[in-house]
Parts: sequence; structure tokens; C-alpha cells
Amino acid sequence: MTTWLLALDTSTPRTALAVGHIDAATGSAHAVAEATHDDRGRPASAELATRISALLAAAGVAPRELGAIACGLGPGMFTGSRVALATAKGLALGLGCPLFGLSTLAIVAGAERVRGSVLALLDARRGDVYAAAFQLGDAGPERLSEDRCCPLEQVLAELPPAFVAEARAVGPGVAVASALPSELLARSLAVPGADAPGLWAAAARAALHEAPVDVATVDAVYLRASYAELGLNTPKRPPYRSPFV
Repeated sequence: MTTWLLALDTSTPRTALAVGHIDAATGSAHAVAEATHDDRGRPASAELATRISALLAAAGVAPRELGAIACGLGPGMFTGSRVALATAKGLALGLGCPLFGLSTLAIVAGAERVRGSVLALLDARRGDVYAAAFQLGDAGPERLSEDRCCPLEQVLAELPPAFVAEARAVGPGVAVASALPSELLARSLAVPGADAPGLWAAAARAALHEAPVDVATVDAVYLRASYAELGLNTPKRPPYRSPFV
């Protein structure tokens, strides 16, 4: 029996959306409609619901026909991760269907339909990257290492030399990864963020081979404290004190 699966991710400067059907009996998955939106300079939250509706319409799928939801949980942009997860939770609860949590790094690993050994990189700022290693094939991203937030030099030192010798680095983090060896950099691909093909590959693999998450307790994956939590935020204006207090 086939099930309609909707996948979404807004943890990077791109909004990635995909819808298609999966068949657990045969282990097959087929994307029917995909969309990748460049959100640099504007919030994804303002248009996410409209974009999902347009994608479902393009696929000829009514919302009530969806049998599963998959959502990127991060790491990445804190607000973006929360927006996607809140939307996915609402859909899963409203439809009474399972929710599958995805690593945004797994999604980025499949950007531009990259195959083979892949090091997914996102810019975590403060001298760090979000990173994880994957093997990409027709069945989607197979995880080789856990998601990390640390300096790139540390990531490379902990990876097997054979992996580094053949891998491609992929993602927005490539553009700021000055520590990448020249040979690896030459094979690498700097992209603005997640895209629909990578999202569908990660979502299909999760829906076919992994257990759904608990909708009530699942949370976004940050891997680090925010500026506010660290006390590093500088207010844009002096605090206002009400004259009535």
C-alpha cells in the first residue's frame, strides 16, 4: 500500500519541500512534486503554508490524503528549524499521521543529487561548522558520523583518512571552510542550503527504514546554545521602562 509523504525543511537559507509516495512493502519511493526556494533576506515562515499548499496542488494531493510527514530538525538556523517543526507537528497531529525527524545535514548531503562519500557542512559561525559524514546512494544518505558542532579542523582530524581522500564536501559551509585540504576543496560543492532532491532522499530513507518520532516530545536540534542563552546579544535599543510601573 502506498502512502503520500510530505517533507519540509527551513533550517538553512533555502526552503525545501517535496511530496511523493512511499511503499513500505516494496521499499520504493517516488517524488511527485518538489520545490526549492531561496529565502536569503526574507523569513521562510511568512510563506511556508502557501508554499506547501501550492506543492500539494501541483502533485494533485489533498492534505487529508497525506499519510506521513517528514521534517528537518536542524542543526541550522534556530528560528527556521522551529518554524518547520511547528508546522510539521501541526500537520501530523491534525491528520493523525506519523512524523519522521530528519537531520538537516543529511538533507544537505544530497543537495544537487550528489552521490558517493559526502561531508555535509553548514556555517555555525563563531569559528565552528555543523558537520556530518554520509554515504549517498539510491537509498538516500547513510550516516557515517554523528552531527557535530566544532571547528572544521577537529572534524577532519576525526574522519578516516580514506573517507577524506575520496569525499566531497557539500553545503553552505564549504564557502567559509578555509581549513579544507586543497584536494577536497576542489571536489566540493558550495550551495546556499538544503534543496528538494536532498530532502526527498533523506525523507524517503527515514520513512522506509526508521521509526517515527514522538510528536509530543520531539524538538529542534541546535547542537549549541544561542547568543541569547550565552548572554552575547546586544540590544538594538535601550530597554523601555513603562511610566506606569
